[in-house]
Amino acid sequence: MSIIETIKNRNSHAFMSEQDIDPAVIRRLLDAAVCVPVHHRTDPWRFLVIRGAGRAKLGDVMAAHLAKGMDDPDSPVNTKFLDKIRKKPFRAPVIIAMAAAKSGCKQALMVEDVAALSASCQNILLAAADLGLAAIWRTGSFTYAAETVQALGFDKDTQLVGFIYLGHPAKEIRQKERPSAAEFTRWLDN
Repeated sequence: MSIIETIKNRNSHAFMSEQDIDPAVIRRLLDAAVCVPVHHRTDPWRFLVIRGAGRAKLGDVMAAHLAKGMDDPDSPVNTKFLDKIRKKPFRAPVIIAMAAAKSGCKQALMVEDVAALSASCQNILLAAADLGLAAIWRTGSFTYAAETVQALGFDKDTQLVGFIYLGHPAKEIRQKERPSAAEFTRWLDN
């Protein structure tokens, strides 16, 4: 399949089996993730591979963040909701936390490093599709919270960009109809 076909056929897919992914395959995906343009060669990539019981820690971090915004997190309704949140990381056998580290380069801008990480996320999604894996890029308010960065062991100046959930598809990956780029394109040529 050509790269353009892979790009056009790639779709987010949340339905994954419990079958683990070989660490060698994960390393291949991460090697693809760093093959993106980055201004000033800052190498901002910071990855945390979350597997097995490590997913429970991520679930606890997610629930703790949401509980902070609740008037009564111990109410029966909220307790049930937070228990559901704690289970969300178990929807995939592997999750990669994608983060941009602050560079020591004075000319570097964090917005450019975050853009590089976004390209890294896309590379992982494309590589996963090429390998027949299911993948989805997830975020949420907890992604951008300082306590999440700290709880996951990143430096405080690091910015999380998202979490890539990876697994083997539990059902067929459906193709989505995409809009034509013509709808969003203007040309300035004179």
